[in-house]
Amino acid sequence: MGMKNLFVKDLKPGNGVTEFFVLRKKEIKEYDGQRFLKLELGDRTGRIEGVVWDNLEHIHNQAQTGEIVKIKGLVTTYKETLQVKVEKLRKAKKKEIDLSDFLPASGRDLDSLYKEFEKIVSTIQNQYLRRLLELLMEDSSLMEGLKKTPGGKLWHHAYVGGLLAHTLKVVQICEMAASMYELVNRDLLITGALVHDIGKISAYSAKGFFDYTDEGRLVGHIVSGDEMIDKKIEAIDDFPLSLALQLKHLILSHQGQLEFASPVLPQTVEAIILHYADEMDAKVDAFSHIIKTQRSKGKRWSDWVHLINRYIYLGQEEEKE
Repeated sequence: MGMKNLFVKDLKPGNGVTEFFVLRKKEIKEYDGQRFLKLELGDRTGRIEGVVWDNLEHIHNQAQTGEIVKIKGLVTTYKETLQVKVEKLRKAKKKEIDLSDFLPASGRDLDSLYKEFEKIVSTIQNQYLRRLLELLMEDSSLMEGLKKTPGGKLWHHAYVGGLLAHTLKVVQICEMAASMYELVNRDLLITGALVHDIGKISAYSAKGFFDYTDEGRLVGHIVSGDEMIDKKIEAIDDFPLSLALQLKHLILSHQGQLEFASPVLPQTVEAIILHYADEMDAKVDAFSHIIKTQRSKGKRWSDWVHLINRYIYLGQEEEKE
């Protein structure tokens, strides 16, 4: 296991701290004519600002953004916010690091989530869709990626295994919709749900925190996913063109709106269901995360959430008897 004992959430003013963190950001700034180095340090429990006043050139050159570092410093407060006054900093050695200390993780066991994924694949009756999913599952590096990739960078399912957890929830919502509406092609919809975000595997990297890869920024997860599915379809003899187009349409339209990076709008029953299932799970997960992290004593509303231009009602904690 990791060597880390003290997490961001445990830090209190006055604490001396000698500990490992991810270096999320660093920049040299100036205050009152004096230069200083401003850092953002993080782990799986949160982030904290770091500040370096002495020896900053040397410390600045010790590590790159995204690397895990060991720091020595003192926790202080500045404008009522915690920060660490950093005295020493060095890059962590490989053997000192356990990534699970730094990346938020799903509460659920990834192998049991993956077994659920396999079980759903086994229910697909259409031979072509079933073969496609089997080809994806035979790609072991892809499946390793599926288990580790987050569902999003910051907004929803932003934890190791988040993509898999999100995918399974979307499948569940789609199963229910398929049983409610007569025109739905269930195999097509469920296959679309299983692969709609598969492009995220190449779009995100998890070094010490989640970020976009070059492909994620330059191409985007929708187009990457479409290309991935295209390649697998080419390997299957006689895959019906109409079925391929409908499946690709599910991937390409699932964000629902052109301004959210979908190349096309949903134009089939399956596509409109998948879009809202995806949207619902993403929003509910994001709301839930905010409610859980901000529901501290006496606080009834969240901080302003810029991404959706609103506050979120946190409710009152049940009074303990």
